[in-house]
Amino acid sequence: MELIENVIIKDNDDKKSEIDWDKLEEINPDIIGWINIENTKINYPILKDNDNLKYLKHSFDGKYNSNGSIFTLNDNPFQDNITIIYGHNMKSGLMFSELANYMNKNFLNEHSNFEIYTKKQNYKATIFSCYSIGVNIEEKNIKSLSYEEEIEYYKKASKYYIENINEIKKIVKLSTCSYLNNHTTPTDQRYYIVAMLEKID
Repeated sequence: MELIENVIIKDNDDKKSEIDWDKLEEINPDIIGWINIENTKINYPILKDNDNLKYLKHSFDGKYNSNGSIFTLNDNPFQDNITIIYGHNMKSGLMFSELANYMNKNFLNEHSNFEIYTKKQNYKATIFSCYSIGVNIEEKNIKSLSYEEEIEYYKKASKYYIENINEIKKIVKLSTCSYLNNHTTPTDQRYYIVAMLEKID
């Protein structure tokens, strides 16, 4: 991905990387973060969408692209208790298509953590829930839940029981289309990968 080569700055010993946020802002001020799941293709900027779902069909530079972008609709991404990040499940394997692999226990074990970077703060995300469900059912299930109840819901909904998760103060929830148990066109099913979000230096 050419963008990665242009905005990821590696130091001399190649052990630490920094993002050129000024260059990203010049490309598109809607770029508010970056998500990276190591050893996958998920290494993309995160766009802030203003409720018009522009980034379902536009790339990070604002140009029309059927791949869309990785984006959030949150008013205060990563400051809100729960931040939801969306991306397409593309047949090409791009965008959030690899989230489907979390239904495999070995993949989950090997990719249980990922990073989110922003201009002001970097975060480590530790996955504690992964499942597939209809989007309307999901919205109904969590509609009236408190934050604490929602956390418990995610734990119970997970396909696999995941241990070693302590107090969860903030959550990031990754969402993409699922074709498991689907009976509609377009699919109404979604993969949800839910992780505890912690600040890192």
